[in-house]
Amino acid sequence: MQLSELFNVLDGARISQDVTITSLEFDSRKVNPGALFFAIKGERFDGHAFIPEAIDRGACAIVAERAITVDIPYAVVKDARIVMGEIARQFYGAFDDLTTIGITGTNGKTTTAFILHKILECAGLNPGMLGTVWYIVGDSIVPAGRTTPESLDVYKTMYQAQEKGARAVVMEVSSHALSLHRVDTIRFHVAVFTNLTQDHLDFHRTIEAYAQAKFHIFTLLRENGCAIINQDDPRSTEIREYPIPRIITYGLITPADYSANIVDDTIEGLTLDIAWSKNVHRVVSPLIGSFNCYNILASFATAHVLGLEASVIEKGIRQMKRVPGRMERIRNSIFVDYAHTPDAIKNALNALRRYCRGRLLVVFGCGGDRDQGKRPIMGTIATEYADHVVITSDNPRTEDPRQVIRDIEGGITRDNFTVIEDRGDAIAQAIKMMREGDIVLVAGKGHENYQIIGDKRITFDDAEVIRQCTGN
Repeated sequence: MQLSELFNVLDGARISQDVTITSLEFDSRKVNPGALFFAIKGERFDGHAFIPEAIDRGACAIVAERAITVDIPYAVVKDARIVMGEIARQFYGAFDDLTTIGITGTNGKTTTAFILHKILECAGLNPGMLGTVWYIVGDSIVPAGRTTPESLDVYKTMYQAQEKGARAVVMEVSSHALSLHRVDTIRFHVAVFTNLTQDHLDFHRTIEAYAQAKFHIFTLLRENGCAIINQDDPRSTEIREYPIPRIITYGLITPADYSANIVDDTIEGLTLDIAWSKNVHRVVSPLIGSFNCYNILASFATAHVLGLEASVIEKGIRQMKRVPGRMERIRNSIFVDYAHTPDAIKNALNALRRYCRGRLLVVFGCGGDRDQGKRPIMGTIATEYADHVVITSDNPRTEDPRQVIRDIEGGITRDNFTVIEDRGDAIAQAIKMMREGDIVLVAGKGHENYQIIGDKRITFDDAEVIRQCTGN
């Protein structure tokens, strides 16, 4: 496209000469000749410092947030992130023919996204996916850099998915992404709300600000869009205050448009009878844990609202055998889960308690440079719901891991815990403690195959450590 066409979205933008734009980039390392480069400020780096590199690599125009001295066309804007999304929509299109599903909430986003992706796959829609674990485009599966990438990467992925024949895209939408305008120009056909509990207060500061960030997704629905909301969550009533075209509810406790009765809940999986209107359909899932009933129910309701037959939906649910790092059984009685919030670790321990014939042991820590307020709460919950707790390091980042552990200990009132700072040693110790009938949960990092210590990311995989400790 011509630069003048793209800059039409900018009030009062002026260019000295028109040029042809062949790509959009905010990472100077990815710039090729013909690129329009966006200088945005990140957590660690300021894109303005990389403008010379971008020009050296062939950038032919710049969007910046302050005056710059360059010999190529540029625009100065108040917020380059917002403008980046607007220009990306101009460049890549609005994807009107691509069914776009956004999923937000504190817990359950990833599992719901995986189940929905499998259902849509069974329906022949060749779906794409952007989420915490993977970005999926056609046959390509790429490890995710962040739950919801910057707007340019969102648009590129959606464009690539559509080029590969996708008729739908499932997207996890984080509170950070909603706050930082990464999806402001996306218009969702369906927005799913899973739940809201304490998390990310290091970023949002208050639970109210966190909630408002989450609920912003409902302002991004299309004119005929639909919100799928968890009726059992206390915050769901606030969503009704938004001018939403259509709301569909799901729940296990309160009356809802889609409800479920748990027929069977074993360590081999779940069986549910899902009811809506005057219909009831039985679904069987290899996923375990009563909390997964909500993820299954949300996926069923979403797919059904999109017009899929119940039999196709049931097939997708049955075929979704595992979600990486989400209540994933690594060995017979040893599980890995991403639970890193108070509510998530309580749900995980409650679920495993049902299957436990002996003791329930948990290994967990809390992330450094993140919400300090949840640390003692998680300490309280872990020691109340497990028989023995091994407190260890998670991703300490730049914090002293011993201080993070002390914060966790601040909420503990029972003497049923051990502190082992090294995460590998902590996992090994929990496995050594196991007796017949015991279950071990290693919580907090889930699918992550790294540990962040200081400013370095080292290779570390909970599942691999478990396999090494068990000799398999």
